[in-house]
Amino acid sequence: MKISFMTWACPDWTIDQIVDAAVRYGYDGVEPRVEADQRHGIELESTPAERQAARRKFEDAGVAISCLATSRTYALADAAEREASIARTIEYAHLAADLGCPYLRVFGGPTPEGMTAADAQRHVADSLASIGPAAASLGVTACLETHDSYCDADWCASTVRLAATPGLGIVWDIMHPFRVGQSIEHAFEAVKGLVRHCHAHDAIVGPSGEFDMRLMGEGLIPHDEAIALLVRAGFEGHISGEYIDFLPADDLLPHEAEVLRAYITVAQSAS
Repeated sequence: MKISFMTWACPDWTIDQIVDAAVRYGYDGVEPRVEADQRHGIELESTPAERQAARRKFEDAGVAISCLATSRTYALADAAEREASIARTIEYAHLAADLGCPYLRVFGGPTPEGMTAADAQRHVADSLASIGPAAASLGVTACLETHDSYCDADWCASTVRLAATPGLGIVWDIMHPFRVGQSIEHAFEAVKGLVRHCHAHDAIVGPSGEFDMRLMGEGLIPHDEAIALLVRAGFEGHISGEYIDFLPADDLLPHEAEVLRAYITVAQSAS
């Protein structure tokens, strides 16, 4: 298993600063957050030369681009909006391929007012079915995250299976199924055949599922348990720290790397 961090931790850093920090703090990969006006500049507007230059910076440093984190959603009432989101997702799959990045994070999105959860799920599954083959042809897997109306790991997995097409997987955000009442073991059982990438962020969770971020190991989310399950299952992807507006990156990133590495070491020793 490898460790990564999403660039929400450092939205004002250049690519050079990001790569330097990844090397300095012992990360295997970086997950660029796109559609968020971050300074790294990895976006659809990047020219072929800019994409190649960014890819070379990471490759020369031995740091993977672990996943491209988009804002794409598909639980949209308007068919034209869904088609536009599908088309834009495929553009991001091309960007991921140009960067040598194997995974693309997408969201189902919240269920629109007046729409049933089943109808929203069908819209998401149909959208994913349109995206999967196009992504697969580029060597990219589009991964639905356990997030928003798809926090329930069973529901997220059933949505991907409903799409019934290659080129799809799941980003297991370890916190969200847990905060809505699913055990780590239950969530993992639901996603384990589909999980391609993971998100990690510790937090204190309130009675209604609300959460307040904490440093890894100082909250209530048992990431050590999740990592043990992943290691036993032979997961070889990245677990990627995702923190938004939390702590300065140079305080956050070394701590998260140290704790995640420790969890992995313990899990590997026990397996």
